[in-house]
Amino acid sequence: MPRSKIYGYISVLFSVALAAAFVYAVFFLNNGAGCFAADSMAGLNNATYWAVALPIGLISLSVIGTGYWIGWTILTIKVVPPMPEIVEKKDYSKIQAFFLCLATLIIGVLIIYGIIIRNFWALAIPSAAITLVVLGAVFWVGIAIITTRTTLPDDQKEN
Repeated sequence: MPRSKIYGYISVLFSVALAAAFVYAVFFLNNGAGCFAADSMAGLNNATYWAVALPIGLISLSVIGTGYWIGWTILTIKVVPPMPEIVEKKDYSKIQAFFLCLATLIIGVLIIYGIIIRNFWALAIPSAAITLVVLGAVFWVGIAIITTRTTLPDDQKEN
């Protein structure tokens, strides 16, 4: 087996194991309750809390800011409308862009407010999303490596 395929299998297994451990720790480790005490972060030292909250908050707000920027760009771009004979359906991209901007603003404000009041879920939900996206990307790369041919089949090789 080629070395690249071995690395692909390792990355797939590693990402699945980490994702399973993450889901187990978040939802099943807490006596099967699946929830946490609302004041569980109140007892943390200020430096410890902000050492965790600032990176998660900044990464989350960066992703949300990117979504807002995409929506704002769609809203403000000037395009020449296509000829009515070519396009028969109505273009809803400006309305969708407006709701994208509105949703990202609301989510951003909620994250900032949750971090300020030290709400556990204001850190847990963005962390879970970021963690699962990164693990999904590692899984996808592993699958891509596993399924990529490294050599031509015997019947297609040139003699």
